[in-house]
Amino acid sequence: MRRGTIRTLLTLAATASLVTACGTGGGDDPTSDPTDEPTSAATSDEPTTDEPTTEDPTEETPSGEDADGPAWPETTDDQANEAFESELVLTDVRVAEHADFDRLVLEFEGDGEPGWRVGYVEEAVREGSGESITLDGDAILQVSATHIMATDMSAYYDGPQQFDPDTEVIDDVFVDGSFEGYSTVYLGLDDVEIFRVFTLSEPSRLVVDVQDLDS
Repeated sequence: MRRGTIRTLLTLAATASLVTACGTGGGDDPTSDPTDEPTSAATSDEPTTDEPTTEDPTEETPSGEDADGPAWPETTDDQANEAFESELVLTDVRVAEHADFDRLVLEFEGDGEPGWRVGYVEEAVREGSGESITLDGDAILQVSATHIMATDMSAYYDGPQQFDPDTEVIDDVFVDGSFEGYSTVYLGLDDVEIFRVFTLSEPSRLVVDVQDLDS
């Protein structure tokens, strides 16, 4: 082989070696795999939507004492539902004036709901002793809640025994107390008026509305 041909072959070999070196990234590890690089996506604690992540609160029984009662009866006859299943303690007695009626609320501690016996009487007398009770007004409505007497009476009502609620129809209130499964309250009224009776829960309450026909 001629000397010129040998020189040409050496030059081509050197050029090929240089090209190969440039192709490998100037000395980078050719065994590295680009698929081993960490991905750009990262986990996040943020919610994936704008919707709330908690459930809506459950609807609770309204506790407000402005709740509508049942339909008004057409007469002033006695009303009764003498249930004795619940063991209750009378804890509060209150009266409030509404647009066309006055409302008496007897609140109890314990589970369940009281029964009732509500009606007009000629005279108010103390349970047990029969002692006469003097009330303001021209009519007397006796409200008796029926229930089992609780063993522990430490939470029993400690408010006034007699008071003027300063409302339109109810002139006087006398809390006679609890006796033999009854908690009795007498109402002195302007006149004999139509009334309705129902219960509310959480806490347990007996409600008596006395209609105000003059409003």
